[in-house]
Amino acid sequence: MNRELEDLVLAYESVSASRDREAERNMEIFEARLDEAFIRCQGKVSSRDLLRKCVILAHRNWALKQDNKPPSIPPKA
Repeated sequence: MNRELEDLVLAYESVSASRDREAERNMEIFEARLDEAFIRCQGKVSSRDLLRKCVILAHRNWALKQDNKPPSIPPKA
């Protein structure tokens, strides 16, 4: 995953992990970053909505990988 996509995924994670006013603020930040990324990628991505869907899909895959990570300290045998 490239750095820009990772930043968008983490911004979306902060939206999904927060509630109420904090979630609204995080959504504004995410949408602003999405706008900036779309402007930089206009020749590569046909629509902002498609970029948003790609980020949400990447977030879903990232979240699944986070759930499947082994614990940092293995249990004692």
